[in-house]
Amino acid sequence: MKVTLVQLSAFATLCDTLHFTRAAERLGLSQPTVSKEMRTLERVLGLQLLARSAGGTRLTPAGQALESHARSVLEQIDGLMAAAALERRRTQRQVTIAASPSIVNHLLPETLRRIDDVQLGIRASALEVETGGVIEAVESGHADIGIGHYLAKTPKVIRRRLGADELLVLIHSSLLQPTRTSVALSELPQLPLLMWPRERSPDYYDAMVDACRARSLEPLILTGTTRLSGSWSYFLSDARAFALATRDYAEKAAHGDLIALPLEPPAFVPLDAVWKAKPTGETKQVLEILFEVTESRRRI
Repeated sequence: MKVTLVQLSAFATLCDTLHFTRAAERLGLSQPTVSKEMRTLERVLGLQLLARSAGGTRLTPAGQALESHARSVLEQIDGLMAAAALERRRTQRQVTIAASPSIVNHLLPETLRRIDDVQLGIRASALEVETGGVIEAVESGHADIGIGHYLAKTPKVIRRRLGADELLVLIHSSLLQPTRTSVALSELPQLPLLMWPRERSPDYYDAMVDACRARSLEPLILTGTTRLSGSWSYFLSDARAFALATRDYAEKAAHGDLIALPLEPPAFVPLDAVWKAKPTGETKQVLEILFEVTESRRRI
């Protein structure tokens, strides 16, 4: 029996979280699957890597000793995949666009459709990443272009402001008067705000909190998974919390009793694109299309 990448990924993620449920959410796996992969890895290695107790999960001395080795293997595999993707895009006139969840419902499909319509002979593909994962995707070579909100400017990427997106409130209709067309956050003092973990995108997270405070609400924050549509979404559908999201995402997520309404007064977040210096000709052509598609967002 051999060690697998799934096992190493589970181990590395558990080293970060020391929590099986949170590790499973981050990996997109079920908690029983993560537990099974860890048991198999420990059996293959002949060592106990994690110790569970009533007080929580901790690394054993063996786990501490092998953590860096597991991460090194994962980094090498990630580098191999990034290099292969870069070479594939170079030889096949392919451009990969990384986008966060708030982009994939409208702007990304619209951009891909426009690329197809102009028939440039370019194969454009989408890479959907979690909130805060856009910069990493471009810097690592997994994507040529990244689109998202509050993207950081780093030495490895060029950033350009595409415009602004309006924030809407996602909330259960029973919590508002039927005639309401906007939401004053000061009317929701006892309702938690469902958010992703701050470490995923600190600037974006802080902007959401500041938007609440500017509207006389000190939010009670309920930190869920990396997506509002994830395993904690029942807080929204059960009227136990509300969320803030860009218009593209919120209008897509609104269904049944879950509605999306503008803030009072309105609030906006910056929309950015990033790419590496010295882009290929194909990347430049796709960027031009992206700038055209987002022109209306620069007039907000």
